Amino acid sequence: MTLWPLALAFVLAALACHVLGRHAARLHLLDEPDARKQHGAPVPVVGGIAVVLAFVLASSGLRLHGLLAEASGPVLLMFAVGVIDDARDLPARFKLLLQVLAAWWLVQASGASLHSLPMPFMSGHLVLGAFALPLTVLMVVAVINAINMIDGLDGLAGGCLSIAALALALAAQLVGRNDLALVSATLCAAVLGFLLWNARWPWQTRARVFLGDAGALAVGMLLCWLVLKLSLFWQGFDVARVPLTVALAPLAVPVIDLIVVAFWRMAEGRNPMQADRGHSHHLLLQMGLSTVAAVRLMWLAAALIAALTFGAWRAGVQEGRLFGVLLAGSLLYLVWFRLSWLRVRKGQG
Repeated sequence: MTLWPLALAFVLAALACHVLGRHAARLHLLDEPDARKQHGAPVPVVGGIAVVLAFVLASSGLRLHGLLAEASGPVLLMFAVGVIDDARDLPARFKLLLQVLAAWWLVQASGASLHSLPMPFMSGHLVLGAFALPLTVLMVVAVINAINMIDGLDGLAGGCLSIAALALALAAQLVGRNDLALVSATLCAAVLGFLLWNARWPWQTRARVFLGDAGALAVGMLLCWLVLKLSLFWQGFDVARVPLTVALAPLAVPVIDLIVVAFWRMAEGRNPMQADRGHSHHLLLQMGLSTVAAVRLMWLAAALIAALTFGAWRAGVQEGRLFGVLLAGSLLYLVWFRLSWLRVRKGQG
């Protein structure tokens, strides 16, 4: 794998964050603090723009235009929606409608859909038939919203995205899809360039730029395309593939958080998409962890889930068993999450 696109993507993203951050006010791309957003001063929301620009420029010389063309429309649609939302705040239902449209576009353009699901702890697959297209669209919308929702602490979303992109690059390399590996690695490098300004480091006590909806939606859509290209079958074509469970495992932390939080919001009679401070990272803060410790712990969880799932796959563990273990782990986390929040709230009362 050639390294120059990776170095270029990293440098371009880091420079773009710096330059765009200085002009964020005139672009109306500032995240103002409020009761839910507790950063002390307005922060430029330009990280997503920087990542997308760096990725596009770095990948322009890779001669993969034909491959990337099928993803470009949906990704650019989500990028445009995110930029406008960061600047003007679009209605939630309108954003959701556009997300569904972009997800449908991605499935149609890629030619891949979720034709079957592995049976938990079993060897067979459940054929979805007419439900394949809507469930694939639902999966894509869920993933991009999960990434958006986990963007709540300095460096958290950027770290999870870079881990996911790196893991997908390694998976693509293992099945001989060097083109997809290069795309995913270039995306990882661009996100790392943003993370230089977004995470808390010894030389930086707070984030200087935020990812914003532009980054969460566009990068999330690009990662979904990579998952589809790596894991799903195409009729009439013999392609090496990564099991869907393995391809989705690097995104398990934000996806599980979305499912668990949405479940308990509905159980309490609230809107499952309502923004609040009830996510996993907020729970860790309430339990006494610092922001840095909470973020690093969730980075570690994302990396471990990806590594263990990949290891089991390469060791020959059947996909249904992997899927069953992930489902069981998610259920246990759901129970622990709820009990932990109840203890925290009881202690605060």
